[in-house]
Amino acid sequence: MKWVTERTDLRRMTSERLDSNVTKVKKILLVVLVFNLLTATLKALWGYRTHSISMQADGFHSFLDAASNVVGLIGVWVASHPPDETHPYGHRKFETFGSFCISVFLFFGCFEILKNSYDRFQNAVLPEITPASFIIMLCTVVVNLFLSRWEKQKGTLLKSEVLIADSFHTKSDVFASLSVIASLAGSWAGYPIIDPLIGVIIAVIIGKVGAHILMESSKVLTDYSRIDPKEIHVLVMKINGVEECHAVRTRGSMSHIYVDLHIHVAPQMPMEKAHILAHEVEAEIMKKFSDVLEVVVHLEPHIPQLEND
Repeated sequence: MKWVTERTDLRRMTSERLDSNVTKVKKILLVVLVFNLLTATLKALWGYRTHSISMQADGFHSFLDAASNVVGLIGVWVASHPPDETHPYGHRKFETFGSFCISVFLFFGCFEILKNSYDRFQNAVLPEITPASFIIMLCTVVVNLFLSRWEKQKGTLLKSEVLIADSFHTKSDVFASLSVIASLAGSWAGYPIIDPLIGVIIAVIIGKVGAHILMESSKVLTDYSRIDPKEIHVLVMKINGVEECHAVRTRGSMSHIYVDLHIHVAPQMPMEKAHILAHEVEAEIMKKFSDVLEVVVHLEPHIPQLEND
């Protein structure tokens, strides 16, 4: 019963840790949401007033950041729901789905910025350049640089897909803002064509970030392997009573990993003892890999002569 109790305790501790992480992720996303709304409003309004397409585009990008924060909050909230009849494996993939939606927002932003840049190529307008424009953009660079690093650090610590995806989104805003500053400097020098060109560069930056987030999300949605099977094999083979281990598979997200594997036991081993051994295997894997949420062990009789055939 020792291993059954230990496995149950490990599952409870993992569940409590995940619940605590969800609360922390929500708070972080709310903080970032407030700052994104403030910077987006400031850049968009001032860009509209000064006729700067690149500044308006960057403001739109920040609004997308805010929208992605909202999507992330919804995804995390749904993902925290316990398993039910319609979702017996839980709702964890909704966080991944939130990350996927963030990439969609980014691609939509690319389209809008490219469209506006094309219109400006057709009808060049010299933006009104003021010291306030540079001050606003420099301030947003500092704020977004801090937020992106903070989000990435917390996302890695909490192993949150949404936070890590959103940190890339926020980081793209840093590069976009730097591009806008270059655009403002070019327009101030009397080259209005630079403004829509920078808009195109911003769109490319956003598109690359969107593609990166999409690739990361697809790893979970396509059951990408999370742990090297060799590591689990080596660990399991050290357990007394396990004759062989094979068909090791892992899937899930960074913080919610599911494992299933086959172990061979002596054919004469009583069912009760084999069942206890399976619990021991589960407990050892969950102790070694703290992000493993569930382990399914398939028992098979070990018959060497058949295997050699």
